[in-house]
Amino acid sequence: MDQLISAVAGSSGSAVTTANISDFLFTWRGPVVLSLGFALVDVFIIFEIFVSIHMCNDILDGKRVRLFNSIRRGFQSMRKFLCPGGLPVLIYVFLAVPLCGIGFSISLSRDFYIPHFIMSVIETTPLYYLLYSLLMLALFVCGIRGVFSIHAVLIDGMTPSEGRKASAIIMKQHWKQLLRPMLMTAVFLVLLNMGFKAFLTFLYNSLESHSTMDFGLAGYRFLCAVVVIGGSFLGSMLAVFSGYCLKLLFTRCYIDYTRGAKTLWPERPKHLRYWGKLAFLLCTFAALLLFSAAVGAGLTSSFGRTGSVKIVAHRAGGVMAPENSLEGLECAIKHGCYGSETDTQRTSDGAYIINHDDSFLRLTGVDKESREMTLEEVRGLTITDPSTGRQAPIPTAEEMLDVIKGREKLFLELKGITADRKMVDDLVQIIREKDCVDDVILISLKYSVIDYAKTHYPEFETGVLIFGGIGDVSRLNCDMIIMEEEMASDSRIRQIHANGKRAFVWTVNTEAGLYRALRSECDGIITDQVELAQRVQAKIESRSDLQCLRDQFWNIWD
Repeated sequence: MDQLISAVAGSSGSAVTTANISDFLFTWRGPVVLSLGFALVDVFIIFEIFVSIHMCNDILDGKRVRLFNSIRRGFQSMRKFLCPGGLPVLIYVFLAVPLCGIGFSISLSRDFYIPHFIMSVIETTPLYYLLYSLLMLALFVCGIRGVFSIHAVLIDGMTPSEGRKASAIIMKQHWKQLLRPMLMTAVFLVLLNMGFKAFLTFLYNSLESHSTMDFGLAGYRFLCAVVVIGGSFLGSMLAVFSGYCLKLLFTRCYIDYTRGAKTLWPERPKHLRYWGKLAFLLCTFAALLLFSAAVGAGLTSSFGRTGSVKIVAHRAGGVMAPENSLEGLECAIKHGCYGSETDTQRTSDGAYIINHDDSFLRLTGVDKESREMTLEEVRGLTITDPSTGRQAPIPTAEEMLDVIKGREKLFLELKGITADRKMVDDLVQIIREKDCVDDVILISLKYSVIDYAKTHYPEFETGVLIFGGIGDVSRLNCDMIIMEEEMASDSRIRQIHANGKRAFVWTVNTEAGLYRALRSECDGIITDQVELAQRVQAKIESRSDLQCLRDQFWNIWD
C-alpha cells in the first residue's frame, strides 16, 4: 500500500514533500494519495488494534483463538467507523495517541511528533505554549473518557458515538476500580522490562570485558552477533507481549464493568498443539543462530563505520555566539565546521540582511518584518542573545560572504515571504560579484524557489529543506536533500545517494539524535550544538565491534 501511495505521488516526476505539497494537492494525485493513505491507516488499525481486541475477547470467553477469523471480524468492524461519528476515533488513534500517550497506538504513527523547529517556537512563545498545553490536556481528557470506546463497538456492536458515551459512563463509575489492575500491570511490565534490560546489560558488559583472544576473532564476533540479534528479537517480542497484556487488561475490565465479574481464564478446549509450538520455537531459535553466524562471519573492522559526517553550525554558529551573527561564523570556522547555515531576507529597499524570524521582535524587541524596514533602519537594531545577553549587529549577506570566502561553506537559506525568484536572481549576482559561487549552497523550504535556482543557475549547489514527504524525494530538482531528523531513515538516505544527491539532516541538537544521525550514512548534519556533536562523533569513531552491532541491528525486528 505504501509503495502504491509513493508511486501515485511520484507519478508527476517528483515526490510530495512539505516543500511542494500545496502544488500537489490541487492535482488529481492529491485526493488519490489522501484516500490511499487513509486506507493504509485503516489497515494498520484493523491488524494492530481491532484484531488484538477480538482475540483478547475470545481468550476471556474461553474460545479457541482463530487468527483469520479475528482478521475477518476486524475488517467487518471497520465499517462501523467509516462514518462521521467514527472518523474522530480513527484520527485520535493515528495522530493524538502519539502526542498525548493515552490510548492504543499503531506502529505506522507511533513515532509521530511535532518537528523540533516548530516545538522550539511553541516553547518560547507563551501564547503558543498555553494553547499547546490546553490542546494536550483536552486530548488527555478525551483519551481517558474514551478508553473503552473501541471495545464497546467491537464487543457489543455499538456505534462509535454510542461507544464514546458508554466509555465515559464506565470511566465515571469505575475509575477507582481501574486504578488497581492498571497499577499492578504497569508494575509487572516495568519490572519485566527492567529485568530484561539488566540481563542484556550483564551480557554486554561480559562481552566488553573479554577480548578476541579469549574466544578467537570469529568466535567473539559470533557471540556478539548472537547477543545483539537475539536480544533485539526478544526485546521486540517483549514489546508485543506488553501490548497484548494491556489490551487483555482493558478488555477484561470492559467485560467486568458491563457484565459483572468473569473468570479470567475459563476452561478452554484442549487442542493447543504444544509439540507444534515447541517445534516452531526451536526453528526460530535455530534461524537466529544461523543468522547470527552469518553476521558474525561477515563482520569486518569497517563494519558499521560510515566515516566522518560533516557538521554544519545552525544559524551561523549555533549556541556558541548570538544567532546569525558574524561572530557565530568565526566560532564555526574555529571549531572546524564544514559550514554554517544562515537565513536571509529582503528589506524594503532591496538589501539582503540576515534574520531567522518573520520579525525582529524576539532578538531586538522591534516588532517589524525586514520587508517593512530599510537597510539603514535594520542597521540601527542590535541582536541580544536570549540565553547569554551578548549583543551583535545584524549582518548583511555580503558581510557573511566576506567572512566565509575560502574558509567554509555557507548554507544560505532563502527565508520567509520575500523568498522568491527575485531573491534568487539578486543573491546570485551578489555571490558572483564576491567570487563565492563555490562557497555557497542555496537552500529553502520553498521548492519552487530552489527549482528555479537549479534550473537557471546550474553552477550553484542547491538544497531543499523538508520535514515530511512521500515518494522518491531524490527526484526533486536540487543537489541536496536536507531532511528533518526523524524523516532521515537509512533507506531514504540510500535512495538519495543512489540518485547522485547528498543527504543532510536538520536540526539535530540532542545527544541521542546526534548519535543516531552521526552514525548514519548521511553526508552531514545541521546543529546548534557543535561542540556536543564533535564529542559524539569522537565517541562513535571509537566504538567496539559489539557497539557497532548494537547500533546496526538493535531495531531490526521492529
